[in-house]
Amino acid sequence: MRFFNYLLPLFLLTLPSPAAAQDTDSICTRRVHWHVDAVSEGQWNMTDGRANWVNLLSAGMDVQTWRGGCAEIGALATGHIGHAVVDDMQDLSNINAKNRAFRLTHLGLRHEWDKKIKGFVYFGLRQADEDYFNTDCAALFTGSSYGCVPQAGDNIALGVYPDAALGIHAEIAPSDRWLFKQSLYNGTTSDHLDRQFRFCPKSDGIAAIGSVTFSPDWKPKGKGRDDESDCAFMPAYVVGYVAGRQADEETGKLVGGGGVWASIDQPLFNMRRTTLALFATGGTRFGRLDAARGHWAAGLLLDGLTRRGGTLGVGVSRAYYADGRETDVEATATLPLCKWAELQPALHIVRTCGETTTVGLLRLCICLEGK
Repeated sequence: MRFFNYLLPLFLLTLPSPAAAQDTDSICTRRVHWHVDAVSEGQWNMTDGRANWVNLLSAGMDVQTWRGGCAEIGALATGHIGHAVVDDMQDLSNINAKNRAFRLTHLGLRHEWDKKIKGFVYFGLRQADEDYFNTDCAALFTGSSYGCVPQAGDNIALGVYPDAALGIHAEIAPSDRWLFKQSLYNGTTSDHLDRQFRFCPKSDGIAAIGSVTFSPDWKPKGKGRDDESDCAFMPAYVVGYVAGRQADEETGKLVGGGGVWASIDQPLFNMRRTTLALFATGGTRFGRLDAARGHWAAGLLLDGLTRRGGTLGVGVSRAYYADGRETDVEATATLPLCKWAELQPALHIVRTCGETTTVGLLRLCICLEGK
């Protein structure tokens, strides 16, 4: 249990006084804003009996430094008791990681502007998956491919969980319907402090990623649906790309490649306090980086399961790798226990290169925030 001896100090060090926080829409207009998220997950391979207990603790803080500007810091700790329950390619749990008591994942400066065109620019250490891929619908599922499509994360070093990379990220919203994102990162990622703060395109390569999001108006209808804020899902259409040059593992020479993807979050209809939504994504790779050659996923989601909320989802994720193919069918549901905690069971049926495995997950999520 030495892992938990590290978690408590990290938890305490990242908590500023809640009284210092201000409740505003913009992060950079709050004097101090903090959050702590804890996830504990049991994993059981129903086919051969293997079991694992995985834990994640993440924390972050934003401190206003000037008008429209703030300093941001974030870190996480990961640990597990047991071994991997399945030899899959996509990774059925998006919190799986090696035991590490401390990983710095976010450290930099951000400046916002709020004029006719809204947006912000950020420079420093960052993770790309906090800005891309993880739409409202995709966020429900526990499979890793929903949080970062394989043709991006498996071919290009982007700095996705649990690693991070040094770079610059910018977002521009010319209207409420359109959002443009662009990032440029060092081509090698790490979770070690002595290698994270480097920008060496000549030796490490470079990674660029960007997306365009269109969010059309959608008005929920039906009893209790007078406000869009009551709806868990809003329509979003995303087109994105990733490109870069990475060092070849055998020769050390830089090799170029990338990938493209598109995704859809689309509410279909609602009845009283529930809404049925469709999620779909797909893409392919280009260039010589082809560890992951393509991917598609689709799912249906139904929110408003209980009086406290909750969402039910069924999804299929199919990935094409140079070493084979894999299909992951997932059924999951979030069950709120209170405002800051929820329970999430999930069932995965994974078929990898002709072999099928059934895995059950039970996840407890606790989210605390000061604003």
